[in-house]
Amino acid sequence: MSDISGLTAALADRYAIERELGVGGMATVYLAKDLKHDRRVALKVLKPELAAVLGADRFVVEIKTTASLQHPHILPLFDSGTAGSFLFYVMPYVAGETIREKLNRETQFGVEDAVRIACEVADALDYAHRHGVIHRDIKPENILLHDGRAMVMDFGIALALSAAAGGRMTETGLSLGTPHYMSPEQATAEKELTPRSDVYSLASVLYEMLAGNPPHTGASAQQIIRKIVIEPVQGLTELRKTVPPNLAVAVTKALEKLPADRFESAKAFGDALANPAFTTASASGTGTGVYAGSGDQFKRLFIAALAVAIATTSGFAWALLRPHPVPDVPVVRMTYELPPGESVNESVSGPIAVSPQGDRLAYVTQGASGTHTVVRRTSELVGREIARTAFTNLTFSPDGRWLAYTELNSDDVRKVPVDGGQSVTLGSAANLVLRGLAWTAADTIVIGSSAGLWTVPAGGGPVRRLLGTDSANASVSNYPVALPDGKTVLYVVGPSRDALRLAVGSLTPGKTTVLDIPATSPLGMREGHLLYVTINGALMALPFDLKRRRATGYPIQIQDSVRVSAVGAEAIASLSASGTLAYVSGQSGSQLVLSVAGRGDAPLIAEPHIYNTPRFSPDGRKVAVTVAGTGSSDIWVYDLAAHTFTRLTTDGTNAVPEWFPDGKRILFRAGRQEKRTIWWQPADGSAKAEMLYQPDEPVNEAILSPDAKWLIYRTAPGARHHSDIFAVPLAGDRRTVLPLVTGPAVERMPRLSPDGRWLAYVSNESVRDEIYVRPFPGAGARVQVSNAGGIEPLWARSGRALYYRTPAGIVSVAVTTGATFSIGERRTVLTGEYLTDPSHQDYDVSPDGSQFLMLKQAGAEAKPIIVHNWGRELREKLAAGKK
Repeated sequence: MSDISGLTAALADRYAIERELGVGGMATVYLAKDLKHDRRVALKVLKPELAAVLGADRFVVEIKTTASLQHPHILPLFDSGTAGSFLFYVMPYVAGETIREKLNRETQFGVEDAVRIACEVADALDYAHRHGVIHRDIKPENILLHDGRAMVMDFGIALALSAAAGGRMTETGLSLGTPHYMSPEQATAEKELTPRSDVYSLASVLYEMLAGNPPHTGASAQQIIRKIVIEPVQGLTELRKTVPPNLAVAVTKALEKLPADRFESAKAFGDALANPAFTTASASGTGTGVYAGSGDQFKRLFIAALAVAIATTSGFAWALLRPHPVPDVPVVRMTYELPPGESVNESVSGPIAVSPQGDRLAYVTQGASGTHTVVRRTSELVGREIARTAFTNLTFSPDGRWLAYTELNSDDVRKVPVDGGQSVTLGSAANLVLRGLAWTAADTIVIGSSAGLWTVPAGGGPVRRLLGTDSANASVSNYPVALPDGKTVLYVVGPSRDALRLAVGSLTPGKTTVLDIPATSPLGMREGHLLYVTINGALMALPFDLKRRRATGYPIQIQDSVRVSAVGAEAIASLSASGTLAYVSGQSGSQLVLSVAGRGDAPLIAEPHIYNTPRFSPDGRKVAVTVAGTGSSDIWVYDLAAHTFTRLTTDGTNAVPEWFPDGKRILFRAGRQEKRTIWWQPADGSAKAEMLYQPDEPVNEAILSPDAKWLIYRTAPGARHHSDIFAVPLAGDRRTVLPLVTGPAVERMPRLSPDGRWLAYVSNESVRDEIYVRPFPGAGARVQVSNAGGIEPLWARSGRALYYRTPAGIVSVAVTTGATFSIGERRTVLTGEYLTDPSHQDYDVSPDGSQFLMLKQAGAEAKPIIVHNWGRELREKLAAGKK
């Protein structure tokens, strides 16, 4: 409720508003003090768009019919009325939590508690039904647990609103009923509901308390309603073996498709739940039928009724969910404004996600006020902050009620309710760098990583390698997206993130199909086409036969200017199952700049690319840098005096350049035949590249000692020695590997001091990343250099300073090297919005220490955009492309 001052003034003679308790689909709830009776109450104020179409007098008349309900398990109605333009009703304020809040925290109830609560609700429903009132909106959110006892809220409110609106509820865009708990007759818009509809809804709630999920789930309201009307319910004992047979049979009977096959009353349902002798002989059906409506109504009106049901469930989202959009349903493209000075955080993986229903966005922002993770309804102008930190790899549950995510420097996969509540840890993906999550309709979360695809149950459990994948999954497997058949995921796979191809993998035992299609980020599948984004920001559609796992034509470009992160080479985009597209537009890539503290930035190369790991030559006259292209990456060399930019490598995927101490050769990591090895090549390109060393495990980065006698390298995430640092002598014939920094922590970014006696590196052994220094090559105690987090250590060529990066900027620490190592004053020497890489040093310092070689995101025209009914635009462009 935005006009809180107006509401406070309008109710000042009766209620003193203390604070907002929450926002629901139809109303905002406030904690208030009843001035006349000196008691605390819950005051619910209908949303303005709903009040606008209601007749206030009629609403008050209709809601009075529920005021007479007096039952120990019914939360009574104290008051209702109008105050200025506001419509409100008042209930007691009762300390406790709803079933939804407890499910969010615990996932399932104990069997005895679930049955007791259901029996209490059934008793309340039976009382109301005998007084002529049907609830119509029984769901976990409307059942309060007070001292363990069930209290049913909002009795008759749905009926009052529907009657008062005179059938115009679809104009409000708000919900009168939650799809997961609707009876088949309610889902197909039967005008006359009986008490058996409430029985079905209560059975759905009980089912979720026992199984952890409602009887039917899906990626959209349309899918859920279709399942409610057509598909059978999976037996409770299949999902939870401790559910007694009599209880499972009673729930099955209450969930029958035909009202006549259910219990005749809520009391009969409650009695069956409490009766250990209730058996299949007592039940009249199997729960496998298809709802037929009255007479031929289902056959004649199913599509139209389904449309009405979805419209009342999803409001404006009906325009996005209807199965066959007609020409008068337009494509709506708009920007979603962020607070001044804030932008979508492109330095983290998966910073935006759109819910399957297309009604919510989740995104991560950054700006002067810090980093924030926000969930926002697409119908609202502002979002709700759920964390003052950066959640990563965002993805919604198929029903849109949960958001799964990871966090920086954490192995955990977690989920949090989108409407507020405690987050839950689902599982730990130890020793993996996580890149993307996909929440499937089977309630399994697929995890993209540096070492294949993995899964974790959405209810929590062990993280396991995904079954049915081939050896390609030993490599980088990024950004999985669940496909419509519910059996497969689309992702990108390759030896490194610089050379990724589209792949389709099974969720059950089967084969992974890798396509020869370069891509950086998959989006999903619609209209028989795989949708993906290339490294240059083009959104492409590939005709694809999902059953046969093969392309049936050539890619078609649908649009351009989808922003690709210069850090992770990831498209900042998300596509919902209902056809809503959210993305950040603007020029992709980064810019290489020379920076001087207090003097600003000077572009080194005008043309933007996906640059990574720039390195000054020992004499400071040249720069080696990684440039990612379409399906590959190479090392390029820039001559600062001649202003020439020359490609050095040409074969495979090459990255992370480091200069030899003499400045004549360049060391780099290369991907050849699915293997990561260490190569070198003359910096002037006078000879071909040669392999210098092939470790037993995949390598992620390597450097040389100042005397070129040692090679120091770090193993790749997911390797047998996960992100550990080793050294190998280059002199002589023996290549005996010397472990330097190993163990359960993640170590990376090794750097040797100019005298070759001290190794700086990053480790998360103290939970967050810090900079440490230890002797080289012998053993000795480590010294912690950073004191509030730090990454990307670099030595000054003089050896008298060590640089590292913090969120505040580049820090320089005075150091003393020699027989011992010590640190002195820390000072921040460069600030600004520069790109950083979690795996490698993504900046450099000139040999004389006067300049910094930095990366900045290219272009300033980035705009967050959302497109409703994008599926229509896709169909039109596909049709145009075939002409």
